[in-house]
Amino acid sequence: MFAEKRNVQKIEGKDLAECRDKLNRLYGLNYEIVDTGNDFKRSFFGFREKAVVVVYYVVRNQFVVEEQEKKREDESAQLERNRQELLLKNQNIMMKSELEKLSEKIDSMTDIISSNVHSGSETHQTIERIEELLAQNEFTYSYIRMICEKIRSTFSLEQLEDFDLVERYVVDWIGETIKISKEPIRRPPHVYIIVGPTGVGKTTTIAKISANKILDAKKNKNAIDPEFCIITTDTMRVGAEEQLNKFAQVLGKDVLKAETAEHIRTIYEEYKNHVDYMFIDTSGYSPNDSTHISEMKNVLSVDMNADVYLAVCASTKVSDLQNIFRNYEPFAYESVIVTKFDETTQIGNIISVLWEKHKSVSFITDGQHVPRNIKKANKVDILKNLTGFNIDRNHIENKFGEN
Repeated sequence: MFAEKRNVQKIEGKDLAECRDKLNRLYGLNYEIVDTGNDFKRSFFGFREKAVVVVYYVVRNQFVVEEQEKKREDESAQLERNRQELLLKNQNIMMKSELEKLSEKIDSMTDIISSNVHSGSETHQTIERIEELLAQNEFTYSYIRMICEKIRSTFSLEQLEDFDLVERYVVDWIGETIKISKEPIRRPPHVYIIVGPTGVGKTTTIAKISANKILDAKKNKNAIDPEFCIITTDTMRVGAEEQLNKFAQVLGKDVLKAETAEHIRTIYEEYKNHVDYMFIDTSGYSPNDSTHISEMKNVLSVDMNADVYLAVCASTKVSDLQNIFRNYEPFAYESVIVTKFDETTQIGNIISVLWEKHKSVSFITDGQHVPRNIKKANKVDILKNLTGFNIDRNHIENKFGEN
């Protein structure tokens, strides 16, 4: 009892309830009230103010209190470390983006300087014709420079007279710069996430990929139809949700909505042991809308061992493609899906930026029909779409075709 009296402490409040609330916040239930009383608060000048309640109490277990205080301090420190790490990560992303922009400007200036230097000297007509063909297909300056330097270092002046020979080598070199992504094999559930700017056809692509999973199973008579669920984070655009709902109804599936990372985590935990695939459709934003892109990144920050694909439209101009690739880099996308391949006759833009950014291509879509207008990317189909080149189909199929 003497020890308790010696450790008696007091706290003030406007009433007993307020005092208890303060004590609960400080000690939880690890305290005991031993007495209460009233007192008067005096102002700075000595005038009496309203009465206050004084509560006298003892702490039952000081060790527990110290542990609780330490835990609160540790949690606060961890929150501050997380905040600092997030700030550093965002700064690194911004710095990387600025460095890439600067690098692209330097490359562009180098191309211009190189072009001016070569314009003053005589260039072989074969190289000039190849440059024209590459420019006609909208390849970038850096890509054209790479090919032309390769021609100069490979062929003698006598060989340059054989345009067909040089042309065939150039088509081969273009094919060699294209990286095709092989679809990874995952333990169920295999999670697909498609990101990309608005209007590139992400929703239709989700429908095509999921429908083809069913068709692939039906081709194998002994296979069981795969189970899957479709999740949309694009709750703002009504058309996208309706489009997915119509498709899902045909397959007897529901479209699940998710607006936060917690929503996605809940759905994942609920379905992960019951489905083979999960397909996540995302909102489309301008590639310059860094705020919303960052918010979407946070929504998708759930550990699902997902494969992330960046969808881009084949007809997008080079500078916009470079911007899209750069701004969606935080998603760590596995490879690229090229959509609306049928809406352009120049594909050098896509090949160039894939090469510059060291990215692979996984799927190509060439129409709106589900599930027909999608196929796994292959070099032969891409090379056949080069404009103006005399393509030796048998040769490229022997060199790049898959068995």
